[in-house]
Amino acid sequence: MIPKLVQQLTYWPIYLVLKAFFYYQVEGQENLKGLEDKPVIFVSNHASYLDGPVCAAAMPRNSVVPHKFFPIRFLVVQEYFNYWKNSFPFPVSLFVAAYVRTNGSILVVRGLGDFQKNLAEAVKALKKGAKIWIYPEGKLTLDGKLQQGKKGAAYLHQTTGALIVPVGLSGTFGIFKSKKIKVKIGKPIHSLGNISLEEGIEKIMREISKLVD
Repeated sequence: MIPKLVQQLTYWPIYLVLKAFFYYQVEGQENLKGLEDKPVIFVSNHASYLDGPVCAAAMPRNSVVPHKFFPIRFLVVQEYFNYWKNSFPFPVSLFVAAYVRTNGSILVVRGLGDFQKNLAEAVKALKKGAKIWIYPEGKLTLDGKLQQGKKGAAYLHQTTGALIVPVGLSGTFGIFKSKKIKVKIGKPIHSLGNISLEEGIEKIMREISKLVD
């Protein structure tokens, strides 16, 4: 309940700032029609620490805010969370830590090699009908180019049966120098087929690449 309220309250301030300063555009919201009450795995490229708010603002509105799509449970790498928390002055670090927690983010640890353990909370959320957002690259890009994907997104799909929605983010690399931010929402992937996790994530990354300008 708290994550949904937080995302609803912050939706309009974030959306208006993006529109005013970054010529924010969203394409493909029609691809989300009929998914309001279904579990969804959103997958996208990752180029900025601000990708989360950029992504959340892309959800289609019903009435005033996208309450049918909120909360989105973002998967956050534990080491990044620790970095944010420890690298800023006390008031800022406290705000960052509180926002990540109250926003409903799911903390994960990279490199464990144990999907069942590391993604247990994400699996549980999907089985309850949640919408989660995962960045399959596993880390920020250093050059703006799409990186090789990790297998976690394919594992979540194969374990829960939740459909996948690929999303491409353009303009968030070097976001404060960007003149235009665009979010392209692709068509849902209902099944990856009877393939390996490696083949599954390759398919997912190809769909993301088609959406990145």
